[in-house]
Parts: sequence; C-alpha cells; structure tokens
Amino acid sequence: MHIGMRSFILPFVCLMVILFTAGCGLSQPPAPQPTSTARPTGQLRSAFFGLDNQIPPIRPLLCPDSANQDGMPVVLSHPADPDTLDAADFRVTAADGTLATPVCAILFPAIDAGENRTVLLIGEFGTAEVNEPVRVEVVDEVLSMPDFGTTHNFSGTSITVIPLAAGPTLIDAEILPQSYWILDRAGRQSQGSGCPSQGTRQVVRVKWTGGITRPGGDEIDATEWQQYTVTIVAEDGTTQEIRPFALGNLNDGDNNHDLCLDTDQPVRGVSFPAGLVTDPNEDLNPATSILLVDDIEQ
Repeated sequence: MHIGMRSFILPFVCLMVILFTAGCGLSQPPAPQPTSTARPTGQLRSAFFGLDNQIPPIRPLLCPDSANQDGMPVVLSHPADPDTLDAADFRVTAADGTLATPVCAILFPAIDAGENRTVLLIGEFGTAEVNEPVRVEVVDEVLSMPDFGTTHNFSGTSITVIPLAAGPTLIDAEILPQSYWILDRAGRQSQGSGCPSQGTRQVVRVKWTGGITRPGGDEIDATEWQQYTVTIVAEDGTTQEIRPFALGNLNDGDNNHDLCLDTDQPVRGVSFPAGLVTDPNEDLNPATSILLVDDIEQ
C-alpha cells in the first residue's frame, strides 16, 4: 500500500508542478522580456566657467541666492524640459577634486522659442587660476522636451569645463524652423529681437559658449554682426560665402544670435573673426567656426 500510494502521488505532484511551474524535468519557456523604456542619451556641447564670484543678482523667483556666485552656462544638444531640471541634477568637480552642487540651474535668459538649450549653473565652483572647475556631470535625470521628436536623457553625461580666461566661441548652428522665427520684434531681457519680415528667407541660429557683447558690455551692432560669414551651397554645387543681411535675437542677454539670410540655398557652416566680442568676463573671442546641425531636432 505504501508503494502504491507513492506511485500515485508522484505523478500527481509532477502534474501540478508542470501546470504551475513548468518543472519536473521539462524545459521552461523563456520569460517574456520587459519592454525597454531607455531613452537616447543627449549630449553636453560645452560648459564655460563664465564668471568667478561676479554673477549679478537674478530675479529672486529664479535664483534667490545668485548674487556674487560663480556662473557657468552649459549648452545641451537638445532643448531641456524645465520640469525635469533641478540644481541637484548637476555636479561640478574642481581641479583639487572638490565636488560642488549648484544652488540654482536655470534656463534664463535663453528662453525664446526653440532655445532652452543653455542651462545656467549658479553656485561656488572654484577659484580662477587657483582651483578652477574642470568638469560638469549630469548625475540625475534631465530630459529633453518631448515635443522635439525623440525624448533624450542627459543623465550620466559629462564634459570638461572651459576655463575662465578663455574667450567665447561658437558651439552650435542650426536652421531655425519657420515656426520659431521671430520677426519684426524689438528685443528686451529674455526676449530677443526679430529678423525683418521683409527679405528673410532663412534663419540660422548660432549659439556661443556664453553670452556675448561688444567690449564694455554694450549690445553688438552692424560693426560686429556683419563679420559673420555663412557658407552656402550654390545651385551649381559650389560653395560660396555670404553675409547675413540682418541679425536677430539681440538685447536679451543670452548666447544666441539669429542670422537673417535673404537666400534659401543650403547652409554648410558659420564663422566669425577674432577680437570683436567678449564674454561677461571681458575676454575677447578667438576666430571661431561651426558646421551646421541639420535641424533643431538633431
């Protein structure tokens, strides 16, 4: 009886195991794999030690503790979603290894349509020539705007910091979609001036590593902006150099310029000669050039 009962129980147990666990010697089918929610990684284009304990007071609602702090604009490859942006998302490493978290991370003043790519980090990051900041990292989730194509995640990216004594350079150039054009508008803080509605057939937006002005702090005028050189592809396939007929995105204090072009020929790149503009630390720009990003979603 003992043997007979055991002979009955074992097949029964195996049947239950097969039904509920696919065990008892039978191979178990692979478990379904979870759907990936990973996002493409964004890039940091530049980080610039722009001011050492000299940043002016900023609107209290944006950064109440900004006065006399360091300022570091960080340019991103894609427009940032403000709802995912926080000072604790960034970490700055100084030359001696000291780690610092910004007191603020804001998109101001580069907030015109299609901008939101320059994050201004404010805090105590180091001392010029003695212990300058050398690296910026994104240590938590910062996402790009979801309405600019694929959402990108900047978490885990890092970049070497451009030192304080360096002059500003071009870091990005793109054809601005017509929906973002700013036409016939006067500029003011955080709202750049517009290209002329008459004659504008294409707008190239360029970004500098930091905000730029004429030496002394005044906004640039035709003396400077007419020195921009734009390389285009002519109808016969040759490259030609032209000048913008006007410049927009002025008087708002940010690091963007809109080159107003009276041609719709494809654009290859933009260049600017040395010694005409300065950053907030009054460092003159070197000769600088940049190839074009295909469009604002790249």
